[in-house]
Amino acid sequence: MMKSQNNGPNSPHLLGGIKHLSQNHVKVIYMDKADREIWNSFRKGDEDAFNFIYRKHVDNLYNYGYQVCKDKELVKDCIQTMFVDLRKKCDKLSEVNKISGYLFTIFHRALFKILKAKRKNRFEPIDEMSNGFLIEVSHETKLINQEFNEDLRKKLDIAINQLPPRQRHALLLLYQEELTYKEIAKVMNFNDVKTARTLVYKAISSVKSILGMDKESSD
Repeated sequence: MMKSQNNGPNSPHLLGGIKHLSQNHVKVIYMDKADREIWNSFRKGDEDAFNFIYRKHVDNLYNYGYQVCKDKELVKDCIQTMFVDLRKKCDKLSEVNKISGYLFTIFHRALFKILKAKRKNRFEPIDEMSNGFLIEVSHETKLINQEFNEDLRKKLDIAINQLPPRQRHALLLLYQEELTYKEIAKVMNFNDVKTARTLVYKAISSVKSILGMDKESSD
């Protein structure tokens, strides 16, 4: 059984009634297939395709959600509801070229809808909803070189978390979840890709400035 680094929801009890195949068996069937083919199989009611999609993406979704709100049970519930809904209406879903981008888009919207509702019920300002989440830079993140030591990784954590919420969010999607600028624009409800790209560039520039890297490059 696979487990997330944050004790994620990749376990048999999360989605009741799903036929859980061994991870190796699922990989043998689908590892060489394109996302479009896997998704179309799922749309036709293929339980193995659904199982593969769930196993492949659930940990990344959980880690992303946990970065945003630090509420394990809320994130698990949101993921469960999302996958159950997808399974129920699989025959009504449209075609998808990249499954991860599609899942992150609908998960992001569902999670933030819940968070906004919770904040509203506590009479907290909705506009400040994103201010609380902090990014924890993993060792696998492409934002940093593997040769960087632990001290520099911590400094990068601190620098990123000094950014405005939207910039932090964009960096998280680009570097940790490896979404494209087009997918980031869709997730964050931007009208065009240029807005997402500009936001990321500003974030990277700000991180370099905070770390003093801009001064080094100009020397």
